[in-house]
Amino acid sequence: MKLLLNTIFKFTDAQRAVLQAIRPGLELVEQNAGVVDQLDGTGVEILVTEQVPRNLAAWTSLRWVQLLSAGSNQLVGHPIRETAIPVTTASGTHGVPIAQYVSCATLMLAHRMSQVLQYKETQQWPNRLALAGRPLRGQTVGIIGYGSIGRECARQLAAFGLRVLCLKRDPQAMRDDGFNAWPGTGDPEGLIPAGWFGPTQLAEFLPQCDYVVVTVPSTPQTEGMLGLAQLALMKRTAHLIVISRGGIVPEPVLVEALRSGLLAGAVIDCYVQEPLNGPHEFFSVPNLIMTPHMSGVYEGFWNFMVDLLAKNLSRYQQGAPLLNPVSHRHGY
Repeated sequence: MKLLLNTIFKFTDAQRAVLQAIRPGLELVEQNAGVVDQLDGTGVEILVTEQVPRNLAAWTSLRWVQLLSAGSNQLVGHPIRETAIPVTTASGTHGVPIAQYVSCATLMLAHRMSQVLQYKETQQWPNRLALAGRPLRGQTVGIIGYGSIGRECARQLAAFGLRVLCLKRDPQAMRDDGFNAWPGTGDPEGLIPAGWFGPTQLAEFLPQCDYVVVTVPSTPQTEGMLGLAQLALMKRTAHLIVISRGGIVPEPVLVEALRSGLLAGAVIDCYVQEPLNGPHEFFSVPNLIMTPHMSGVYEGFWNFMVDLLAKNLSRYQQGAPLLNPVSHRHGY
């Protein structure tokens, strides 16, 4: 059996030993192709990668693809969706660090940190009353998308005293049995939210929220789901945090909502086109905090990723269901 790793990461000797103990004779090959279709797929049974080659005719031995990303929107329109080859994601490896980012963003918004930090630049003592913070306790946060990331966001934000609402594709599915790199975190039983909503209930969900966190995956169904009409339902004092993918909130719409006062502020970590370099309207919006899609970039990721890979390799070896399978019907 041949496993091809396409990434900047490398297996340590200890990690190789763990994987080869699961499947004796496993051949581990490391490449890092800038263009994924330049990879040599000869004899490769398992591919570990973020991007998937489109020339599947050259991958006749391929039987399983393990993505390095929690999302799978890169497979929209991809020919692998027309095959029986299973694709699994890295869901569950990003929950704690991304939720920490969301907690940080929420605190920055509540304490007007983008304005407070200007003090050092101007060297002028500001009007402190105009910089008054907002206590989080008793506020309501709405989390759109309640997978491993959304659930850990809920756990951390609930600890600040926020009331949590969630909106997901199937609000009846309250449990989450996916991979979790941090046992004891998240909300696997679905016990934290005070209210559960489906995609058709945005008009009931949004007006209740002081903060809205977008963790929903990018699919044809979620593309543009928070347009101007939806943002207009929110409180004028509400804030938006987007950490999943660009386009769920159309970028021109977000600019208009922030400039017109429909929203008090926002933090975004993902964009339609990445990397995003100027000029772009976002760079001139004063009540917008921008970060370069780094909420899920953290020290130690590779160790957690190899742990997930080992668990899935063991399941693959046994013919058991794999963790984090992509549903091409649902798009994630």
